[in-house]
Amino acid sequence: MAEQRLELVLHNRQQAWALIKSTLFPFLKTVFQGNGRWLLTVTRLQRTKAQNRRYWGKGVLAQVAEQAVVGGKQYSAETWHEMFKRMFIGVEELPDGQVVGKSSRSLTTSEFSDFCTQVEAYAASELGVRFYDLWEEPSQ
Repeated sequence: MAEQRLELVLHNRQQAWALIKSTLFPFLKTVFQGNGRWLLTVTRLQRTKAQNRRYWGKGVLAQVAEQAVVGGKQYSAETWHEMFKRMFIGVEELPDGQVVGKSSRSLTTSEFSDFCTQVEAYAASELGVRFYDLWEEPSQ
């Protein structure tokens, strides 16, 4: 017998309740007809692959690294990411007293969107970065 699995993406209370009634309840009615134990997990979605590509690919960080100059120097996307994590997500203290930026991996889609907005606003206003779409060439 094939494994039965149901995954639902819930966006808001109204949509969630409609989906629960129309999809989850009938699914549970069917699976509870048989034997076995079931696990129901509800969790917030982590950032999406599209968000990650936009931030890391040729998007936000690449454009900051390519355009931002501080004290006559340019820095890598990884260096900018570390700074932005410290600024907008927070820091963790290491055993030797140094700090590193908290990971962005566990951010939800909404939290990661907010983080990206903060990064873009800072980069544009404080570093003079002019963002362009991924599929466009930068204007000269």
